[in-house]
Parts: sequence; structure tokens; C-alpha cells
Amino acid sequence: MAIDTFTWCVRIGPTGANTVATLQAQFGDGYKQVAGNGINTDAETWNLACNGDVETMKTVRDFLLSHVIKSFWWVNPWGEQKLYRVKADSVSPTFPHGGFVEISFIFEQAFSP
Repeated sequence: MAIDTFTWCVRIGPTGANTVATLQAQFGDGYKQVAGNGINTDAETWNLACNGDVETMKTVRDFLLSHVIKSFWWVNPWGEQKLYRVKADSVSPTFPHGGFVEISFIFEQAFSP
């Protein structure tokens, strides 16, 4: 089965965050033991937005809503192609005027299709 690719342009200024999953044990003498939790300990998220005419943004919205549980390829601002999923409940359209739409959403890194 082929994996889809998100190819639409996103607005300038996306913000990203990395979350590192760790296990930690703090001891009374000040010593802290830290270890990675799992094989994919570092995951990134991206707060993004697209804008355009209603018809184009309907296509984007349909893609986003169909990829909440299904991963897809996207090239992040670092130029790295990785698998992502759309964070549940993050797709938020606004209609500032006429036939113009802006959709904000969050991509979460995925580690399997």
C-alpha cells in the first residue's frame, strides 16, 4: 500500500517542538538516573497552517481529516522527510472573508505507516 504525501504549501513561520521520552529516578543525594523510554524516544510536532480559496482548502481539510490515524510523508522545515499523522482535534478552519479560508493543524511524528 502506497503512503500518501502532504504536498501543499504551509504558511511561513511554522513552530515545532521535540519531546524526548525518558525514564528518570531521582535519588536523595542529588544523583539522577536518566534513560530513554522506548526505541523512538525523540518525537516532533509541528503547528502549521494553510490558506487559500474554499475549494483548495476543502481538499486540504479532507486530506488532514483522513490522516489522523493513517500516516503520511511530509518534508519538515529542516528539509527532512518523515512520517507524520494529524493530531486528533487539531484541524481548525477560519473564514476571515469571502471565499478565503485558513486552516490550522498539528502534525505529530509517526514511526510506522
